[in-house]
Amino acid sequence: MGPRSTIGIAVSYSSPDLKPEPALTFGPFRLLRTQKLLLEDEQPVRLGSRALDLLIALVSRAGEVVDKAELMDLVWPRTVVEENSLRVQLAALRKVLGDGQVGARYIVNHPGRGYCFVAPVTQTYALAAARAQDGASGLLEHRQRLPARLTRMIGRASAVATLAAQLSTRRFVTIVGTGGIGKTTVALAVAETLHAGYAHGVRFIDLAQVAQDRPVPAALATGLGLPSLSTDPVATLGAFLRDKQMLIVLDNCEHLIDTLVPLIEPILREAASLHVLATSREPLRAEGEWLHRLPALALPPVSEGLAAAQAITYPAVELFVERATASLDSFELADQDAPLICELCRRLDGNALAIELAAARVHLFGLRGLVAHLDAHVLQLKQGRRSVLLRQQTLASMLDWSYQLLAPNERLVLRRLSIFTGPFTLDAATELLTRVVADGTVGSADSIDAIVDLTEKSLLASDASGESILFRLLELTRAFALEELTRSGHYHAVAAQHAATMLDLLGKATQSWPVMHRPTWLATYGWAAHDVRAALAWAFSEGGDPSTGVWLTAAAWPLANEMGTFDEPAAIDRALAALADLPQRHPELETRLHIALSTFQQQLKGPGAEMEAANRTAIALAERSGRADLQSQALMSVVLGTMAQGLYMAAVAYVDQLASAAQRSGDDMLKLVANRVGTQVWHFAGRHAKARALAEQVLRHPVPRGPLAVSTIDHGVSMRIMGARMLWIEGFADQAAALAQETVERATADGPHSFCQALSLGACPVALWRGDHALARELIEKLRSTLAAFQVGGRWLPTAATIPWWLLDLSATTVPAPHRRVPAGAGVDNLLYLDHLMTVDGGWVTADAASRAVRGDAPWCAPEVLRAHAENILLAGGPDAVSMAQGLLTHSMRLAREQGALAWELRTAVSQARLWRDQARVAEAHALLDAVHGRFSEGFSSADHRLAVALMKQLASTPGA
Repeated sequence: MGPRSTIGIAVSYSSPDLKPEPALTFGPFRLLRTQKLLLEDEQPVRLGSRALDLLIALVSRAGEVVDKAELMDLVWPRTVVEENSLRVQLAALRKVLGDGQVGARYIVNHPGRGYCFVAPVTQTYALAAARAQDGASGLLEHRQRLPARLTRMIGRASAVATLAAQLSTRRFVTIVGTGGIGKTTVALAVAETLHAGYAHGVRFIDLAQVAQDRPVPAALATGLGLPSLSTDPVATLGAFLRDKQMLIVLDNCEHLIDTLVPLIEPILREAASLHVLATSREPLRAEGEWLHRLPALALPPVSEGLAAAQAITYPAVELFVERATASLDSFELADQDAPLICELCRRLDGNALAIELAAARVHLFGLRGLVAHLDAHVLQLKQGRRSVLLRQQTLASMLDWSYQLLAPNERLVLRRLSIFTGPFTLDAATELLTRVVADGTVGSADSIDAIVDLTEKSLLASDASGESILFRLLELTRAFALEELTRSGHYHAVAAQHAATMLDLLGKATQSWPVMHRPTWLATYGWAAHDVRAALAWAFSEGGDPSTGVWLTAAAWPLANEMGTFDEPAAIDRALAALADLPQRHPELETRLHIALSTFQQQLKGPGAEMEAANRTAIALAERSGRADLQSQALMSVVLGTMAQGLYMAAVAYVDQLASAAQRSGDDMLKLVANRVGTQVWHFAGRHAKARALAEQVLRHPVPRGPLAVSTIDHGVSMRIMGARMLWIEGFADQAAALAQETVERATADGPHSFCQALSLGACPVALWRGDHALARELIEKLRSTLAAFQVGGRWLPTAATIPWWLLDLSATTVPAPHRRVPAGAGVDNLLYLDHLMTVDGGWVTADAASRAVRGDAPWCAPEVLRAHAENILLAGGPDAVSMAQGLLTHSMRLAREQGALAWELRTAVSQARLWRDQARVAEAHALLDAVHGRFSEGFSSADHRLAVALMKQLASTPGA
């Protein structure tokens, strides 16, 4: 019997008598409170945890006004936050629910009190199948007064149908969306669809040309064909419309909200058969108003090789092609042009007006010229149709129209937010806004109010599907606002504070890494990758701050290493050059940058002279600094890089230094990682018992991982990988297989790097060593497909420990088998790779590899390499073959027993028994095999055991046994 394994994880299962939880059903949604799950039409809705907690609190007490303080305590327990944070979460929640869209109404604010969930809520155990059916009856005499549409509407049929159905039951609907998105086009199409159903016709009133200081009642009267109004315009309009069955379309309302709403509300109360369809860039917030937020035109996904026939099915592309053809009648959508048009439409955010303006310039620039000039000329693209309002004849004037309608504080906030290049969190935005004092101060509460208002006015987009709500300026809006920021003369002041905000954020990300699960961490901080790049670009540009750039580079590389978004060693070289020009020495920064340089050299180019040079410099700098924490980090980089090359004994020379430095640092996290690295080193050095003891210490620690700069994989995954390997080597094949599978499942949630390591270093070798080739093929294919997915489009995975198992020939049905050849891929020069491949197919073993094993340079696999080399020698034959093979087998057996490597010992015993059988030493062969095989307690279905049992039966039936 072999020693009992102590590596593994105790898993407990409970099976309570669960009863089905009643779902809280409202509208198309079902809320499962215990499961923290919201379904819309039986499909899961992506909703952040805070927004979901807020929804559960409100729905559970539907019809009650829940106090704001109580809600804040539920969503942010034991945390002090401002009341505006609640407003942000509610705004995002309303957007996800579609509150105000197509007649839906869910959450109502009671000023000074709290919030109330007003939609009917029922408890159900099954999906309600009943659907309300809307209908309309009769065709009535009508009159139509609508502007003629000069171009075909594209991609809005569904929105028109939804709005038409809604207006049959709702009397006041507002189409809300950003400028140029197509609100007017949709409103006109809805009016055309419905005009036959209104006895007194449809009126279209364009308020765009009505100045804010002009009386709105007069504009409505003119649009309705009325003479001048009396001194009481509300009464006059109400009297005229009281008995009318009519639809009034009020277009472009955003600049007249304060005067329009007090006029419309009493008229709607007076005229029971009057319906109003309005368009605005923000809700009117009027009594009885129902919102329909109009999204951008549907865009093709980011993919390569989209053909013309596929691209034209997306409305944004269809619109571009139609308008381009109108501009240039020879224009045709060809397959080679489809990707360019798709990219252009994506860069214009699917904005209908922007796409029209761009398409109208194809005849001047050509398609490729248009794409090349887009960044420089996007705000100067002139409208081709003279009939379009002057304010929409250029994108700049269109955006300026929206900009001038903002309050001064909102303009200030919009300008500053334009410094963000991608999505950003409320916390980051608030920190930036409160940092800048160059052109006015903005308090935290004012910042949040302005962000919410800008979102409601369609100048900011929000996404509440993740852990944090993310905001984003549409590309056109950002370009305009950034130009305004530059014109204000405060660009560099805002950029400097943006860089400082990113630096603080990176510090928080680094601190959070050891205690957060990777998906949560990425959801919380991953958005910052593009803005960190932008901050670095500014810092090293003319007018920037190189000192900030150096600090940012040192802080950013661990995040970038984990995400695969900062893959140029040249960026670190740039920081090192700037560091040398600073007036003060910064040994910590210089050390960290050389560690970063070593890491990237290893990942991008593989181990080599450049990596070793960076490591030597980092160690020398750390030693000169006298700081044990820096020495520890530098030594970790050296050890991991050395291990990646398969230089295990060289790593052993450093591992004691690493342990000592970590101990002297007093940093528990560095001590933990030193033990983790030590586990790997001692395992590959063949010291499995010592490795196991360190692994158990790491697994008992409650923190899932070490510092970001030195530990990117969950400790539980890393130590289970080592555990599965050691279990197999020590003779516990079944436990090894179970732990390897558990490790893969755990690694799946930890990210692609972790997943690939779990496969390449854990599950794949265990499956291959067990001889389960069917499972091995499946796992190898998963490994290959994951690598392919994460090594394209600028993304990558660290591959130093991603062993290319697909180079093996898996046609053999037994392991080990007589070795037929040296594989064609034997030119692989990475020793770590070769060592693993040799343990599965002895054809990879060469005389040099055997010499390396004899020297003790690859202890963990030396018993198997020596055994396989002995088999190869016997297969090749020759006068000294038997004696040479016997010497190798003896050496292999001794090493296996010294290491407690029972699995390698069994393989060697099989080879030795074969040799003795051929020498007529049948009894000795049987006794050896029986003794070794008898020490196993499991794994009897594996290939090695089946081979050993078959050989023992053969020997037992052989005369002389």
